This record gives sequence, C-alpha cells and structure tokens, in this order.
Amino acid sequence: DDEMNVQIRFRGIDGSEDLKQHATRRIHQQLSRFGRDLTSVVLRIADENGPRGGRDKRCQLSVTGPRVGSVHLSELHEDVRAGLDLALGRLGHTIGRSIARARELGPRTLVRSET
Repeated sequence: DDEMNVQIRFRGIDGSEDLKQHATRRIHQQLSRFGRDLTSVVLRIADENGPRGGRDKRCQLSVTGPRVGSVHLSELHEDVRAGLDLALGRLGHTIGRSIARARELGPRTLVRSET
C-alpha cells in the first residue's frame, strides 16, 4: 500500500480526535488524486496568540513527493477547519502546477540548479 503518510501536529491548541480525523479525511479527499506524487503530508495546526482569539489559527501544510519536491504553505484563520480547507485548496493548485511542469519538462528536472 503506497498510501501517503499523513502526520498532524498541534501546538498551543487542543487537538481533539475529532479534529484529527476531520483533517486526515480532508487531506485524503483533496490530495489523493496526486497518488504516488505525494509521499508525505505534514499538517501543523497552531494557535498563534492563545486566548485572545481572532484570526490566529495557523494551518501549515508541508508536502513532499518525487515530482513536486517539497511544498509548504500556511493559512491563518479564526476557524481551523475553514483555514485547513483554504490551505488544501491552494495546495492542490500548487501541486497540480508542479506536476504539470514536471510532466512537460520530463525526468531530467529533478536536478534543479539554484539561480
């Protein structure tokens, strides 16, 4: 089974089992179409300023895979679930573009020169 490896980490926020399951499900729904192109997904959910509230829930996604390298993005929102959906939507577009580029350029592109 070459399922992608999904890890979810919480910082300064109560990570309920329910939220964990919700997040895992959403990640699979949004990213499973990339199949083997993604080997691991790490979601970090952090509460930036504690009890003061506001737009302070940071959902940070990091994915790695053979054709996408590593992609990181984060979204700040007052609601964790909404923030996660926004971040996953953006991530899906980003990965889709990387894979399309890799496909156009062929297998030689794994060697990237820093300019």
